[in-house]
Amino acid sequence: MRTHFDPLQYLEYELRLDLSLDSRGSIVVKGLWSLHPHQKQKAQATLTTYNKLLRLQLNAPSRKMRPSVRKLLAQGKIEIKGGQYVKRGDLLQNQM
Repeated sequence: MRTHFDPLQYLEYELRLDLSLDSRGSIVVKGLWSLHPHQKQKAQATLTTYNKLLRLQLNAPSRKMRPSVRKLLAQGKIEIKGGQYVKRGDLLQNQM
């Protein structure tokens, strides 16, 4: 079975960044300075491309309750249309 790209898992577990939302709803990234330039570019591109999806994932009561893309798909909160994650008619990212 093919798995879907999960930007939160990629940023937190593969690049070992610490992501959170501030009081205004902006994404705060800690640890970006420790990455190699190429990894930093990939992280910034992921943050830009999947901004709305990441906000949806980070908007959880606790760090342990953050939903994966797979869980959001199963709950019907997002769906894939034309190769893009979509939530209630809103485009969540540019390309997959």
